[in-house]
Amino acid sequence: MQPVNAYSVVEVNPVDTPHGAVILIVDGLSSSYIYPEFTPYALDGSVIGKASTPNISMIFDQSCRVLDVRAPQTYTEAGHSVLVTGYSKALSDTVEGTGTTIYDVAHEYDYSTFAIMQKGDFWSLRAKQDAIVHDASNSINRPEMMTDTNIRTTASKKISMDITTLMQENILILQPELEEFNEGSQERYDIYDNWAIETGIDVMDFMQSEYPDQPYLLTINVGAVDSAGHYKKDSGYLATIEGIDYACLSLYQKCRENNMAFIFTADHGMAFASADARGGHQSDKYARTDEAQKVPFVVSAIDVESTLIAGEYGQEDIAPTILEILDLPGELKFSDGEMIELKDHVSLRVNTPGKGKIIIESNDAIISEIDATDDCLFRGMEAGNEYVIRFVSDADTSQVLEKEIFLVKSESIDLRPAASAPENDISFQNPRNLIGGTLIGIINLTGFALIRRILKE
Repeated sequence: MQPVNAYSVVEVNPVDTPHGAVILIVDGLSSSYIYPEFTPYALDGSVIGKASTPNISMIFDQSCRVLDVRAPQTYTEAGHSVLVTGYSKALSDTVEGTGTTIYDVAHEYDYSTFAIMQKGDFWSLRAKQDAIVHDASNSINRPEMMTDTNIRTTASKKISMDITTLMQENILILQPELEEFNEGSQERYDIYDNWAIETGIDVMDFMQSEYPDQPYLLTINVGAVDSAGHYKKDSGYLATIEGIDYACLSLYQKCRENNMAFIFTADHGMAFASADARGGHQSDKYARTDEAQKVPFVVSAIDVESTLIAGEYGQEDIAPTILEILDLPGELKFSDGEMIELKDHVSLRVNTPGKGKIIIESNDAIISEIDATDDCLFRGMEAGNEYVIRFVSDADTSQVLEKEIFLVKSESIDLRPAASAPENDISFQNPRNLIGGTLIGIINLTGFALIRRILKE
């Protein structure tokens, strides 16, 4: 498959880049109930129990875990919007448009994007996916699973349609399994969540078998944990977290087998007024609690060290960090989040005006020199260094474009000349226009002075 935007990859130093990423969003899961460092409390001060999740705990031990990440807005639409845009005040309308999400950046690098979403499936997020299955009813008892297919390019059409077909086949499995148990039973909650994770594993198996060279992002939202917090009290909430423990391990292992980054997080948490009470997260009394704000952020990837990262971070920091994990330089249009440093190397994409030679220097030494026929993505560059980037055109060797940059994170730079000067940039305006504008300004000021004198008289 030919990339949508042609570019060449150059390894300045050897790096291991994941083939893509699986983002597991456990709706309503607070890190307070699964992180060993935290003790969850109810609003009345009583201690709430914690979930017993031996498999998830093992994943944590083998991954990079960020200790303190807080959701700036503690409800589903906002949480998902922040997760994919990196903007702390994001809502669903922030997601629409170009260049707003991690999916837009991924598409620039010819990634496919798939999603299995039981909650958080608002239209602007669905529109970013090549193929998605989502629950139109958000009902565990009677889900209405639907598929959407968005064809971005002719080359991606077959993949999108194939994944959609797989999702439709899996939809037929869900309802019969649910109906084996009574409505509201714990078994139904567990089946509902595990179906989403197992469908994700089926997508990964299919991509590995049929399209092994195609990178992709797969987003999975499991919705029963949030519903259990609202309707099954704290005991049901903890039981539903425990219900996904084994499926999470299977998904994690599949990611390791297929060289996919595994990312475990949530849109918001859950708080309880007291033990044996229903939970909440959006109203003021709940939203201000640690239990509603703190969300897990766990990363397992081939070049990310297994460690615990302390410090305070925001949910808006997750989106730029995901792009960094995948070595994908790109700007998120509205992001106010900052990349969490998980690796010691960064990437640089250079947009060139045509064919020519790209030379990169650091500390007065040439570290890379290539003949470029299109844009280039340089991987394995040391973070925290100054670089000089030069481009010498094949069409005119006297044309040398140069830029200095200090790299602390992956970035894109554009060496192409601007098509036209900005209208408000006076440095590109004709001097005669400047003189004329000055005279007009003087005349206007004189006129205002005369009018003020007449009014005073």
